Amino acid sequence: MTLFIRCAINVRSALKFFLSRCDHKLLLIAFLLTILPVKTRAEPPTHPTSKGSFFVYWGYNRSMYSWSDIHFDGSNYDFTLRHVKASDRQVPFSVKEYFNPKNIWIPQYNYRIGYFLKDRWAISLGLDHMKYVVDQGQNVTMDGFVSPDRSARYGADAGLSRTVMIEPGLLTYEHSDGLNLLSVDLDHYDLLWMSKNERYYLRAYEGLHAGPVIPRTDVRLFGEGINNRFNIAGYGVGAQVGLHLTFLKHFFLRNTLKAGWIDLPNVLTTGKSEDHAGQHFWFVQHAVVFGGQFRLWSKHE
Repeated sequence: MTLFIRCAINVRSALKFFLSRCDHKLLLIAFLLTILPVKTRAEPPTHPTSKGSFFVYWGYNRSMYSWSDIHFDGSNYDFTLRHVKASDRQVPFSVKEYFNPKNIWIPQYNYRIGYFLKDRWAISLGLDHMKYVVDQGQNVTMDGFVSPDRSARYGADAGLSRTVMIEPGLLTYEHSDGLNLLSVDLDHYDLLWMSKNERYYLRAYEGLHAGPVIPRTDVRLFGEGINNRFNIAGYGVGAQVGLHLTFLKHFFLRNTLKAGWIDLPNVLTTGKSEDHAGQHFWFVQHAVVFGGQFRLWSKHE
């Protein structure tokens, strides 16, 4: 307690000495500066003003897929091919295939339209046109029943497990007209860099997506099949991250890495109403797109 009293006395003495040495006018000015509002330079924006604006884009992708168990059921057969591998089928790059309006629907493409709910949040609707092609020449396990009437070569009793090679006499299986994921995406943006004139900036974004998968599947099973009609075969869900580079304020390049889960319980196969297939697998997609961002009305309205 004695030490505390001594400290208080010393602080009081120092303050009294300071006030005695200061010019009272300076003290008055200092006091007024603390209570009067002072206009300072505006802080630079922490994020581009995007709320209320729309965006559209078009671009192309490459995709990879995990192995998949594909189950086939129909008249006189019910079997599963285990650990089937598949690849995408992107068209080799050329000006004719990628920039001719007549051919731009042939490669694996992405298009989307979106709206910024807030400066950092956007919702969008678009289609990812991937291609899924079962690799020929691979050995897989075949479990289940195939009637000899359906295939003399691959006929087997129920429950029998055997190793077979995927070749045209057994199976050709392609979601090549495409593995079409029609998704709603919700993305959050973070500013990484902005030029002084605010016409160029780089943002990172991350988000979630979900929606139906509408493939057109080309199948030949035991030599029989067709290129089917478009069909809602299942759904896809997942997440995405990427970089979004805006230039001249209204145009952008976007580099996206997307990953997710696709479940297809209702794939059309030979064209007969009783013939179907089902599968599920993981996918990873890399896409590069070009787009524009704009307002349909003034932000002051």
